[in-house]
Amino acid sequence: MKKGFTLVELVLVFGIMLAISVVVFATLAGRKTTTDLTATTQQVGALLRQAQSDAMAQEGDVPIGVHFANATNTLPFYALFTTSYSTATIIGSPYLLPSTVAYQTTTLASGATLDVIFSPISGFSSVSTSIGLYMPKQNVAFSSTISIASSGNVSY
Repeated sequence: MKKGFTLVELVLVFGIMLAISVVVFATLAGRKTTTDLTATTQQVGALLRQAQSDAMAQEGDVPIGVHFANATNTLPFYALFTTSYSTATIIGSPYLLPSTVAYQTTTLASGATLDVIFSPISGFSSVSTSIGLYMPKQNVAFSSTISIASSGNVSY
């Protein structure tokens, strides 16, 4: 009697391993993109809260805000700024949206910009608005919304 595996047994085992690998890969790839959306939502919310906190804490009469740009010629981004938005008034570097995340055009149209400016001392917002983020390359609709109240309250 010979010891070993038949060709059918080997093909069957490799087929099962391949099927398990495909399921695991698909699950992990989908999870990374949802993680991108969650992380971006948290980063935008934190930056808005930082802008409000910085505006309230300063002694001068300088507003601080967050600029959102849904640019068509460059990658969409958001940036912390002082006074009024220009490339010269950005604090730090602009934050690019990950390639898996985009602005919802119902909240920020393609090619449009939005400035959320917080007043010194009071921390009130210049606008009461929402910023929608979603994952355009997903079959399932994953999205999140960041709301900014005129009182300066930021929620998501």
